[in-house]
Amino acid sequence: MKYLILSGLLIFIAACGAKQGESQQTETKRVERLDPASAPLYAAQKLAQATDFEVTLLSGETFRLSGQKGKVVLMNIWATWCPPCREETPELEELYRKYKNEGYVTLGVSIDEQGESVVRPFMEEFDVTYPMYIDTDGTVMDKYGPTMGIPTTYIIGRKGNMRYFTVGAVTKKELEPRIKELLAEES
Repeated sequence: MKYLILSGLLIFIAACGAKQGESQQTETKRVERLDPASAPLYAAQKLAQATDFEVTLLSGETFRLSGQKGKVVLMNIWATWCPPCREETPELEELYRKYKNEGYVTLGVSIDEQGESVVRPFMEEFDVTYPMYIDTDGTVMDKYGPTMGIPTTYIIGRKGNMRYFTVGAVTKKELEPRIKELLAEES
């Protein structure tokens, strides 16, 4: 377990924008846990821009991460066959519906190799309405992976900075206060 957390932290540090060959001392600190049933959140100690990408969502719309500045973005990397992913999906949907009109976006990034044939039925089963991308070509994973497990969740603040990270199922009780805190910040 310690190895998994340490590996996840190293990925988080890499994902926070350190360039190859550049020495950057980015630290992470576990945030006070509000729900023992949730994966622990880690906070970035130094603000670093989230790595940008542009993808075409299942809806056919284009999603560019840098185009979301001014919003709080929760990016959840998951798969339909993953039990913890299935467990957290209803709460992610609930948070999305509750805060989407306040400048909050959830982006689902499926790593299912079978693509739409398994993702669309999953979305129907769980009534998922937040934007969804299927990363069969590695567009997101090349920038934010490889992950040490799924689900993996990143929370990006209004200014485009990486703010929180976790590997494992995260609960509404753990996420909601962080989302509200970030929504209250000026962009």
